[in-house]
Amino acid sequence: MLSTSPVSGTQRPTSGLNKAELFKEKDGYTFRIRGTTAPSCYSTAQPAEVSENNLAIMITPTPRFANCEKIRLVIKKDRSGGVQQLFNGKVGVQGWQNDESQNYGLTPR
Repeated sequence: MLSTSPVSGTQRPTSGLNKAELFKEKDGYTFRIRGTTAPSCYSTAQPAEVSENNLAIMITPTPRFANCEKIRLVIKKDRSGGVQQLFNGKVGVQGWQNDESQNYGLTPR
C-alpha cells in the first residue's frame, strides 16, 4: 500500500506492520522495508548510505524508483528511539523534515 505525498505527488512509505532492515555487506550497506504493507519504493534491498555522530546513526537508502520520495532514518544511539525523515523543499531551500506518521520501532542492535 502506498500513499502519495500531497506536496510532491511522489510515492511514500505508509505505516503498518513493517520492519526496516539494514544489512552490512562487504562493500557497504543495503536497506529494505519488509512487511505486508511495505512500500515498493523500499521493499527490495537497495544500497544505503550510513553515517553517525555522537547522538545518532543516520541511514539514507537509495529509492528503487525515480518517483519515490527520499527518506532518511535517524536512530538515537541511547536506544530511546528514532524517526523517519523526508527530504523536502525546492532547489536552494531543501532539507530533512521529521515524518511523525512513520514508526518502525527504530533502535540500534
